[in-house]
Amino acid sequence: MKNITPAELVNLVEALARTFEEEESSLNELDSKVGDGECGANLRKAFRTASVKLQSQLPRDVSSVIERLGMHFITSAGGTIGILFGVGIHAAGKEAAGISCLGATDVVKMGNAAIEAVKVRGKAQTGDKTFLDALIPAVAAFSASVDKGTSIDNALNDAVSSARKGAEATKSMVARRGRASYLGGRSLGHIDPGAKAFVLALESAQKFLTGR
Repeated sequence: MKNITPAELVNLVEALARTFEEEESSLNELDSKVGDGECGANLRKAFRTASVKLQSQLPRDVSSVIERLGMHFITSAGGTIGILFGVGIHAAGKEAAGISCLGATDVVKMGNAAIEAVKVRGKAQTGDKTFLDALIPAVAAFSASVDKGTSIDNALNDAVSSARKGAEATKSMVARRGRASYLGGRSLGHIDPGAKAFVLALESAQKFLTGR
């Protein structure tokens, strides 16, 4: 996989918009078990409107694309998951300042920046039944693969696999953050919608990036 340009990032956002249009109903259904049932609708709308804005005025650098996407989520996505996605994306964009094309090590740094920002804003940790339970293992797996010198495509495979396992593990967790935390033990047995949404986003990104 070659490095990622600003124009390709904008096209990636469009690919993500299409993914969440397809997955809106399934995410809403999942969210109805532990939340307000609007996770899919909020993310679908946020990615679609972000894609339109980015394509109408193409940012000149990687950081601008990602920061603008993050800020759009923070201000427009709605719901806790939209805000936290936005916080993480925006932090990743700031980490990418000065980069003309994204490489593997840049992605690792951005992923870690996103994790720390979401931890602070969401006051969440691993095991709290949030999308961090998918994000953290995904970044760790990608980083480990890159350190070993494996191909970026294989590193992406490892990241997706770890994210899926992390999301699946949230079934056995009691939610400690967000609306789901009000359910206590009744949140057991359900995958966290945010973790599932992150997996869908990562799978979509992998498909786009390896298919260029």
